Parts: sequence; structure tokens; C-alpha cells
Amino acid sequence: MARSSTRTRALPAVFAALVAAQALAAQQAPPSPAEVLGHQLGERFTPYAGVQRYSQALAQASDLVDYRPYGRTPEGRELFQLVIASPQNLQALPRILAANAELSRPETPAPRAAQIAATNPAVVYFSYGVHGNETSSSEAALYTAWDLARGAPEVRGVLDSVVVIIDPVANPDGRDRYVQWFQSVSGARPNVNPQAREHREPWPGGRFNHYLFDLNRDWSWATQPETKARLATWFQYNPQVHVDFHEMYYNSSYFFFPAAAPINPIYPDHILEWGRRFGQGNARAFDAQGWAYYTGEAFDLFYPGYGDSWPSLTGAVGMTYEQAGHGAAGLAIQQESGDTLTLHDRAQHHRTSGQATLRTAATGKSRLLLDYAEGQRGAGRGERDFLLVPGDDPTRVESMVSHLRRQGIEVERATAGFSTGADPFPGFTDRTQFPAGTYRVRARQPMGRLAITLLQPETELRAEYSYDVSAWSLPYAYGVAAFRAPAGAGGGWAPVPAPAGEAVTAQVPAAGYGWLVAPGGAAAGPMVRFLAAGGRASVVTKPSTYAGRRWPAGTWFIPARGDSVQARLTRAGLGGMAVPVASGLAESGIDLGSENVIGRRLPRVAVIGGEGVAPTSFGAHWFFLEQEMGMPFDAVLGSELASLDLSEYDVLVLPDASPRALRGADEALKTWIQNGGRLVAVAGGAEVAAGMAEVKVRERGQADSARGGVSRFLEGREERQRREWRQEVPGAILPVRLDPAHPLAFGAGLDGRPGETFALHAGTLVFEPAENVETLAYFPARLNRISGVISPENVRRLEEGGWVVTRRMGRGSVVLFADDPLFRLFWRSTNPLYVNAILLGP
Repeated sequence: MARSSTRTRALPAVFAALVAAQALAAQQAPPSPAEVLGHQLGERFTPYAGVQRYSQALAQASDLVDYRPYGRTPEGRELFQLVIASPQNLQALPRILAANAELSRPETPAPRAAQIAATNPAVVYFSYGVHGNETSSSEAALYTAWDLARGAPEVRGVLDSVVVIIDPVANPDGRDRYVQWFQSVSGARPNVNPQAREHREPWPGGRFNHYLFDLNRDWSWATQPETKARLATWFQYNPQVHVDFHEMYYNSSYFFFPAAAPINPIYPDHILEWGRRFGQGNARAFDAQGWAYYTGEAFDLFYPGYGDSWPSLTGAVGMTYEQAGHGAAGLAIQQESGDTLTLHDRAQHHRTSGQATLRTAATGKSRLLLDYAEGQRGAGRGERDFLLVPGDDPTRVESMVSHLRRQGIEVERATAGFSTGADPFPGFTDRTQFPAGTYRVRARQPMGRLAITLLQPETELRAEYSYDVSAWSLPYAYGVAAFRAPAGAGGGWAPVPAPAGEAVTAQVPAAGYGWLVAPGGAAAGPMVRFLAAGGRASVVTKPSTYAGRRWPAGTWFIPARGDSVQARLTRAGLGGMAVPVASGLAESGIDLGSENVIGRRLPRVAVIGGEGVAPTSFGAHWFFLEQEMGMPFDAVLGSELASLDLSEYDVLVLPDASPRALRGADEALKTWIQNGGRLVAVAGGAEVAAGMAEVKVRERGQADSARGGVSRFLEGREERQRREWRQEVPGAILPVRLDPAHPLAFGAGLDGRPGETFALHAGTLVFEPAENVETLAYFPARLNRISGVISPENVRRLEEGGWVVTRRMGRGSVVLFADDPLFRLFWRSTNPLYVNAILLGP
């Protein structure tokens, strides 16, 4: 009786202790997203501020989570990552990352790699929301971070073997653009009808960043601040795995790796093998839930600027996961199957694939690290190095080298001239003597596969279709003479440091008579800034010699007359470019007082945007003019052109566009041009403007037309698809001939060859030369492609076709580019043609 009484009295005390322990655990447990944000997963969209607020709350509550800012967007939002690891690994992170960096180096021996693999955790990097209107990924990011911080059953033990980097919202500006729009048009309850307004996102959409760049095409070019900031952190972590979480069309299901063809053949074996292994782990997780998915279709691993292919070129297992949804899906939408797809569903699928990926990585951690190290030891093995030669305009190669260094690629500069046997890239002149200042890019380096892919003339495409452009070689993009040479060629080499954050402003020297500035891409921005500040300048339209130096046509002349000209040139950034001259008398050519030295002022410019204009093309022109040129301009809507006072503008720029961009504006535009305006149109916009300007577009060819009759219509689906693919030009590098005496071609030619350059040609647009059309850039007869996919039929069709043409209309003119010279802002060799079209005109 006494024992029973004692046990009875003890029960309340035990219960109280359990309650207290549970209360303490609850106090110590990291908060859920719902506790911080006030809504459950998928009930509503979490704006950027909510994503940041929860991430900071989680980091404050958990000793497993570190909040790390790494940059700012153009609109001022903070970019940040969450580093999630066990307390011991988080404390030892500098040592862990230093050992991880050892694995990335080809010279690290296998025994040392094995030692690191046995003791070091793997690094897994998850990126969410690089496309702002693919909204479920950032919702999933918060729950994945919470799962790791609280040790959820699905990821329990993962942090013993893995350090996880989470970038929960890689495109904050685009996300908030979409979320704010959706909230402004949606009702109290989601409308699942796809025709409802909340499923019809207006131009330009939230997919892109502030400047309307597709950040998932920018990894290799790093034109945008978000990309530059992200890459600066990449080389600290050197992850073994990177997953880029996306969304696709809402009637689809879910995609994860393995990837579809084409696949860059340079990847080491482990990239593809682990892609299959992660796919199998994901499949098991989805099978357990009865969810639909697919692999090996649609999403390839070829173009180097994606969030899967670029990481794979650095040695990581880069993968894209695609959930049905996208900007049309809203909070809920009815699919063609009759099912309703909700934001909760979409986020839960991403959450589940992330958990499965972490489990697979943790289970095979040591093998993953060993495979990574083995792949890096093979980087560049047996490959020749690259030599890049500075020409008369050294700023071209300097810009290209800065590009490579931002990519983490090691570059060296020759301290003295040397001779070696080297093979020129197609289209460049053979040589055996290389001057001091030649740059070398070694193939055998941590970023060797990335360097080879970005530099080599052509990456082999082993497929019949490419999701994106099929050529991108940087020496052609910059117009820099490039060579392949045996490893170790040359004498002394000095490493080139990474680009500094802010360039030091060089002083422009004093001048007695004035200054000369050579034409070209590097001088364009400083000259625009000088003119925008009220400076006076003229253009020397014929090659001439002054003070013993030969200056090309297109050289800028700035007279020394007036106050503070030297200081204004310095502020504009012309230090190192502006060369003083003591006299206007030419030793050959024309004197600086000639009528052929033509004064120029800054034109009044507007860029046309709105429905029908490709957002990324508009964004490239916006960013280039504003950020790189410093050129003031107005952004105007094509739908309002007929009602605007166009006399306020000297130049209108029409980016890549469809006919609806100018619907109802034809007569207003024609009148403005005939009264002296200049229309500069590119790609699809040029095709639209060609009809208005009566410039003939060459007709598209019919592949296999010789077969004739009805036989083409009796082909099977696969053969029809192949025939259609042969008609496509998804981006090929082609030689272009220039008229070096034409103002638009000033400074645009190759070194020593002012009548030649290279273009990245996509699509089928080319202009027919005619008597009333001036063709200043064209594809030559007997055209030979440099690289990229293009059928023999399309090569023949392009021969002697106009790539840039102009036509007078009354007192004005049109300038038409068959392609967008600012495409993704990495094809720099054609930038001078575009700048001249605006500043100089025909």
C-alpha cells in the first residue's frame, strides 16, 4: 500500500518534468516559417522581405544556420545565403573550405584527396528563384532550411556529412515584381481558370532581374550584379553539388536529372553518373508519394551559361529541377488533365526533391568527394594552352581577360616576347612570334574545363537539337586573335590578378591643340559621358597621321579650346585613351580643321519597349546605354508612339520585337523619319521595320526542296522534326565583311583588318542588297561557318546577304541589324557598330 502510494505521488512530478522538458525544447526549437510569416506553406506568396525575415529569424534561433549577405540587386535588395552545418562544421568552416579548395586543384595527389574525402564534409549548394516568377522554389527554400535546422526526419543526420549552402531568392527584384503584380490583380480566393487575369502576367513579367536579363543565361558572362556577386562566393565554397530549382509550363509534371542531349562532351564521367544517382534517389521519393515526374528529356547540358552546365564545368554535379507552374500558375490553376495544381503542391515537390538530394549526397559523401577530386585531376590533361594576342586596340584583349578572371579562370601575361609553334583559330592569321603582353590561359587549372569551353572555337554538339545557342567562343565575341599552343610555351609569365572593384581614374595629359581618341568599344562610354557633360568633339572620317602616329577613320578629336576640358576628359574616364596633339596639321590624310572632321553632339534617344518587344533585348539595350555608356534616353511604349511628340528625339531604338510592337504606329514613324529621325532596329524589330522602310528581306529557303511533290508530307514525325531543325539557326559564329569607310564601321573591324569581324547569327533574317539600300556589313560569298549549328542550305542562303543595312527616307534614315548586336551583352565585337548607329548614323 505504501509503495503504491509513493508511486502514485511520483507520477505528477514525472509528468511535470516531461511537460517542462517539452516546453524547453519548444523554446529551443527553431521557429517554423508559419510562426514567423503568419501563413502556411503555399497559402500565399512570400515576398522577398518575408523570405529575408524568416531567414534571419532562423539564423538567430539556430546554431546550425549562418546568414551571409553577399551583394545587392540593382533595386537595393540584399542578396544572401544561408550556410547550414553542424555546430562543429560551422565553427571549422574555414578549415573545411580550405581542404575543399585543395580538391579542386589538378595537382592535388590522390592520397591527399583520399585523406580529405575521409574527413571533410561535402558541400551542396541549392539556388532558388533565379527566375522571379517561378515562385514555388523560394517557398520550398524556407522549408528546406527549417527542415535542416530542426533535424526533420527526412534529413536527419545529413549535416553530419554535408555543409549546405542555400540561396533562397537569387532574383529578389524579379520575385517582388511578380508577387506585387499578382497581389494587385487576384481576388479573395484563387481563380483556377487559366483565362483569368491572375494567370496572364503582363510585359515584361517577373522572370527577369531589374534590367530584364535572364540570370539563368548569365553564369558564363556575368554581366549583371547578381551574377558577379554570386560567382565571387562560388570560389569560396567550391561545391560538389549544385541544384538550380526552377518551374516550367503548368501542364507538365516534374523534371530532374539525368539531363537530355546535347551534353557537352568535356564533362568528366562522375558528372553524368552522379546525375543518374541523384535522379534515382529523387525517383524513389516521388514514387513513394505517387507523384508524376520525368527525366532525360527537354533540358540539356550544353550551353555554358545555365545554373546546371556552368557548375558542372567547375567540377560540381550541376542539375536543374523543374516543377510545373511558372508565372501563369498563380496560387492555383486547373491543368488540362482536370487536376488543380496549387502553390502548396509545387513547393512541396521542390522540398521533397531537395530532401532526397541531400540524403543521396550524405550517403555517398566520401565517394562524391573522391569523384570530384578525380575529375579535377583530369582537368585540361593533354590539352594545349590558349594564347591571346593584344592588337592595336589592347582594350579588347584586356576586357576579355577581365571576363575570364571574373569566371575564376587563371590567366598569365608574357613578360617578354617569345616564339612557338601555335595554331591560329579559324579566321585569324598564322604567326610564330608572340609579343610581350601576350596572355596565356593554361588548360590545366581548376577551371580548365570552363576555360576550354568558353575559349575553344567550337564545342562539339552530339545531338540534332539545342535548347539554346550552339556557339559562343569568346575570342570571336571580343575580336581577339587566339591560338592553341603546346602546354608550357613561352618564357616568363606573370599571373593576372582578379579585376579590382573600382578602377583608378587616370589623368588626361595637357594638350596644346587638342586630343585624339581612337575609336572602339572601350572609348565609346567615356566619349558619351564627355558629350553628355557638354563636351565638344568631332570625328575624323578618313585615316590620317598626326605627330608620327597613324589614326584610323572614326578617331575622335577634342579641341583644347574652352575651360576645364582636360578635367572633364579625366572625369569622363578618358585617361589613357586621350592622346594630346600640338598641331592640327596632318602628316598624311586630312587636317583636323577639314570639313571631313565632322562635329558631333549627343543625340536625343528613346528606346521602344512594351508588349511585342522581347524583354531581354529591351533590357540589354537599357543596361548597355545606361550602365555602360552613360547615355541618357527615354524608355517609351510602342503602343503610344502614335500619340507621342517624336520630334523630341533624334534616334529611336527598336529592340528585338514582333509586329505588334509597332501596331498603329507606322505612319507616325514614317513621318518622323522623313523629317530627319533615325530608327535603329535589331533582329525581329529590324524585320518589322524593313517592311515599313521597303527594305527587302531575303526569302527563307525550303530545306530538301529538291525532293518536291508530296513526299515531304509523307514523312514520319521524327523526319519532319529533323527537317524543321535543319531550317533553324540557333546561334552560329560567322565571318562578316564590313565597309571600313562607312561611319557605322569605324572601330568595328579586327586588328589590322578593318573590313572584317565576326557575328553571332541566330534565326533566318538577312537583307537583300539593293540599289537604294547601303549594305555596310554582309556575309561573304563562299561563306564558311566558324562554329555552331547551321545547315548547308542556310549557309548558302546567307551568302552575300546584308547583316547591317541602312536606307535613306526623306531627311532621315533607318539602320537595320539582322541580329541583336547586344545579345546577352557578351558578344562585344559588334558593339561599336551599334554605338556608331546611334552617335554617328549613316
